[in-house]
Amino acid sequence: MNLLGTPFLAAMTVVAVLVPVLVAVGWNRWPGHATWPARVVSLVLVMVVGAAYAGVLINRSFGFYSTAGDLLATSALTYRPPSSFQGPHQNGPDGVAIEQANWFQTGQAAARQGQGVLLPVLMVGRRSGLSRHGFVYLPAAWFLDAGLSLPVVEMLHGYPGSPGNYRVQLGIQAILDNEIAARRMPPTVAVFPNTYERGRASECVDAIRGQRSETYLAVDVPNDVQATFGTSPGRSLGLLGYSEGGFCAVNLGLHHPDRVTAAVSLAGYFTAGTDPGTKALYVGKRDALLRNSPLWWVRHRAPTGPALQLVSGTDDTFSLKEDRELARTALRYAPKLPVTSALVPNGAHNF
Repeated sequence: MNLLGTPFLAAMTVVAVLVPVLVAVGWNRWPGHATWPARVVSLVLVMVVGAAYAGVLINRSFGFYSTAGDLLATSALTYRPPSSFQGPHQNGPDGVAIEQANWFQTGQAAARQGQGVLLPVLMVGRRSGLSRHGFVYLPAAWFLDAGLSLPVVEMLHGYPGSPGNYRVQLGIQAILDNEIAARRMPPTVAVFPNTYERGRASECVDAIRGQRSETYLAVDVPNDVQATFGTSPGRSLGLLGYSEGGFCAVNLGLHHPDRVTAAVSLAGYFTAGTDPGTKALYVGKRDALLRNSPLWWVRHRAPTGPALQLVSGTDDTFSLKEDRELARTALRYAPKLPVTSALVPNGAHNF
């Protein structure tokens, strides 16, 4: 069941209207001693339905949960081997399974109009053992020049959330098409992986007794994309993330400066275990918490890369405070680390 779809919204709207109407119609029709208990139950039902409908509207605005499995933390992603590739590059031991029929022909047609395509994919993590769904954006140039080797930007969503936040809430495909066409950015492959599964936040780390999300996102996903789409090898990866994804982008970038050339935090934070439930990832091991805290890393490891950009809205007081603290820490303890900041006027912690 798609919790973000129009059919679900329509069904919930019918329920939200029908329940109060039925309560009003039956208000004076309950017999004898059942009158007051029935009225109390009816009022509770109206409030529950109203709260549920408000939750549906909020969920649609922020894209927190796309399925009932996401909401109830019961969804599971199963392994499927990479699909046979139809483009100019061939799969190696790694690969991306493209979950759209005739995608190459669709991409070629879009490229002739100067547009890229956003494809649903399954990214198989051979080293991490994880296999998660997401999206890949291929610019027009990828279809027009088979020998072109493009850089990659990996975009990480927040918690709760999904890769679809970039597609639905931010309209990322049109943004990338426009920026590339205006030559404000070069043709770039963008990849939108799922940072967690079963409804449990991952902070994009290799959990002490859990999934190896850092290995998946920083090693498997870039390798899969490079093997399938022939993107640039070596230090040609950019990271960008929103909220918990901002934490992920900076943390992964600091841990993998050999791969990551730049990392951008949008409304992020920089101390591990900040989001609800994430302390369990480290099972009380203080060294793991510190090692995965960018503030500690910058202060005690004095990194020189990757370049960091920290973006917050002026009304997002928590993230703004985090950005300023990381920038001050870098200035004092890691003066060779490039750090820039940007503010969105009046922006709070939302899309």
